Amino acid sequence: MISHLPPPRLRRLPRTLAPLHHETWDSYVSRLATANRISHLELHEQINDRHRLHPDPLTLLDAISGLSGHPRDRLLKALPDLRTSDLTRDLPPACHPLDRGWQVQAVCTLCLATKGIATRARHWVRNTTRICLRHGRWTDTYHDQFDVRPLPEIIQAQHDHHRLAHEHGWQTTVVAMRQADGWCWRWWDSRRFRKQRDRRLRHFIPPGAGTYREDPRLIASAYPDIVALAGLLASPELRSLPFTGSDQDFGRFIREVRTRAAPGYRYEGAGVADPLVRWIEEERYYRTLPNHPFPMPNEPRTHNPESLDQLTRRVNDLLASDADDRGRCASCGTKLKAPKSNTRFCSTVCRSREWRRQQNDRALRDASSRMQTRECPVCGVTWLAGLERRSDARFCSGRCKQAEHRRRSALSDR
Repeated sequence: MISHLPPPRLRRLPRTLAPLHHETWDSYVSRLATANRISHLELHEQINDRHRLHPDPLTLLDAISGLSGHPRDRLLKALPDLRTSDLTRDLPPACHPLDRGWQVQAVCTLCLATKGIATRARHWVRNTTRICLRHGRWTDTYHDQFDVRPLPEIIQAQHDHHRLAHEHGWQTTVVAMRQADGWCWRWWDSRRFRKQRDRRLRHFIPPGAGTYREDPRLIASAYPDIVALAGLLASPELRSLPFTGSDQDFGRFIREVRTRAAPGYRYEGAGVADPLVRWIEEERYYRTLPNHPFPMPNEPRTHNPESLDQLTRRVNDLLASDADDRGRCASCGTKLKAPKSNTRFCSTVCRSREWRRQQNDRALRDASSRMQTRECPVCGVTWLAGLERRSDARFCSGRCKQAEHRRRSALSDR
């Protein structure tokens, strides 16, 4: 009696390809299908059909390994989609699963051509990547790629974008870019401050030709202004200038806005619908203590100096409610020149310093629920990620970082 033979496993394809660095597994399987002149949908069905596999269903990593002939370790290093914490436990940290700071983007066609690849591919890049710096091509969208080298300010904006993420972290940079994008587009929609953007746009689009909001050429033309304004919003020092209570600091903030993205901007003449005016009112409200001494964002905006003094006195009363000595500054202890019943600080600097101290104390109390504790692998010092040090910091100091580097170098030389 002839028994029914089980279906065979997936066999190696006649033509195999080497995966690209950080390529998506879907892109790699599609290139394998194109190289072997079969439909990529059919190859996907072969991988995902569990009834054709024997004796047990194969995992996605094993199925691609069987089709391509490459070992599992090589695929894990090249295809981040296949990584899991269990599979990459014994691999270097560079081969661990990617965090949310990465996104899928089309590979530069000129980079593919140098490798002899004529088909399109997609790979994982940092979410701050918009341009292929090697060939100066815009690769952020899935549309046709184009050359931006004739406009060096766009390439410089890409370098500045990477620098912002390195200095302030990718989470802060994403928030700052989102806010800057909203400000700029609201200004441009009202036909304000778009002279530089239109100058760059005329290089990509001939006169008389139309465009649309998602046009990659329009996005590339707006990219330098958005990155420049995001640098202002990502910096904690510059971002807090309008809220120190000093007219000089507020004037410096407005000058930064004019220099970066809005030449000729006047805060005094802006209406309540202006994005910068709205942001200052909202930030002023959310930066205060729980009882909110500043007006709600939906309340009418006033420019009365007396109301500002009243709000300043209310903040002083809130920040120094526990101070015993009314004749001295509640922050530095300096004797006040003209002590009054409603004066608690000698300057706006001390008032801001006391506010930051209270915010830090509050964050320390709630650290168990909102923040993670990190430990230095060299000396064992612990800190709160995102508060005392950067959220992606691995070492407590440069000394520990150098010690770990020397230790690894000594091990590799053996």
